[in-house]
Amino acid sequence: MSPKNDPGSRKREDPLWEILPPEGSSLREAMRHFPTGVTVLTTGRGERAEGMTANAVISVSLDPPLMLVSVNRQARIHGRLLEEGYYALNLLADDQEGLSRLFASPERSSGLQAVSSLGGGYGSTGAPLAAGALAAIECEIEAVYPGGDHDLFLGRVVGVRLGDVRKGPLVYHEGSYPSLKTAPSPAEGPGAFVDAVRGYDARVSGLRRRKRR
Repeated sequence: MSPKNDPGSRKREDPLWEILPPEGSSLREAMRHFPTGVTVLTTGRGERAEGMTANAVISVSLDPPLMLVSVNRQARIHGRLLEEGYYALNLLADDQEGLSRLFASPERSSGLQAVSSLGGGYGSTGAPLAAGALAAIECEIEAVYPGGDHDLFLGRVVGVRLGDVRKGPLVYHEGSYPSLKTAPSPAEGPGAFVDAVRGYDARVSGLRRRKRR
């Protein structure tokens, strides 16, 4: 079979697109270009504490408030989540790259050493909290769904804590942590983003109508 007809080869049939085979390495390469926020997922107390950097996080619902996090079945924290039945998502600030790298490492600590590295004590569920984070969202696990080599942990939000929200968020993109520069704008301005569940504010359509005039 010639490279032109090989479905597993890269192709340039359309000058706008580079066609990749539908496999994990292709998905990883595509998702490198999708910037995400960064969290440290935690569960357990004392010597049972575990933490892991996670960016596959979704706000699923506001009523009731639900969060979802995707965890590899081979990850150390996976079994502990099943045992404990709760977790906290610590939304990292732009000055916490070191904490993200620490808990992304295979050699990351657990137990009391992990709690000390996070430095924020414990939440109402018992999950360790990260001092200096923008926010911490505590959840009790409602359901676990299989997702290939990962499991999806759906959590009911039982606590929300805000930190110093004057800081910017830590962003992960193409294997690094770029600085996020944004022009100041009021949250209630035209086209304000509401959330992943409700999509864009209806005012976007009003803004477009004004531009066409």
